[in-house]
Amino acid sequence: MKTTLLLFFLAVISLSPACKKNEANPCEGLVGVPAPTAVVLDFVDKETGENILKTKKISTSDITITPEVGFRVDSTSGTLAVFIEQGKAGAYKYAIKIPSVGTTTLAYINEEVVTGNACHPTKIVVGEPIVGDDPFTVAKVSTNFVVTIKH
Repeated sequence: MKTTLLLFFLAVISLSPACKKNEANPCEGLVGVPAPTAVVLDFVDKETGENILKTKKISTSDITITPEVGFRVDSTSGTLAVFIEQGKAGAYKYAIKIPSVGTTTLAYINEEVVTGNACHPTKIVVGEPIVGDDPFTVAKVSTNFVVTIKH
């Protein structure tokens, strides 16, 4: 009896239609959303070396960025993460106003590059950011940029 039941299930499975990849569109079902990119700004007092946002207790609600873009202050590290546009090619520039610190600018260029991948023939590459008039350094960490600004 068990053998007959087993043979029956094997016959049903072997005669069932199998899943096939869509030959007409091999890219069907693939998602091409890049990892989000942030520019993490670390404002450091050039005289004392202290973190300015942490020392002055600056929070997310204290800061204004125009044009509007997503951002937040990490109170533990005292850094400002700005979530930047990465879906379109072009030049971007933001004014960042921080009370009792001042106003600075964040600028970068997104470039569309050819990938050679049939499913995703182009991608947007976010260029290294430039920040205001203060001296700064930039480091790339994964998909993010960490910018240390000596203010």
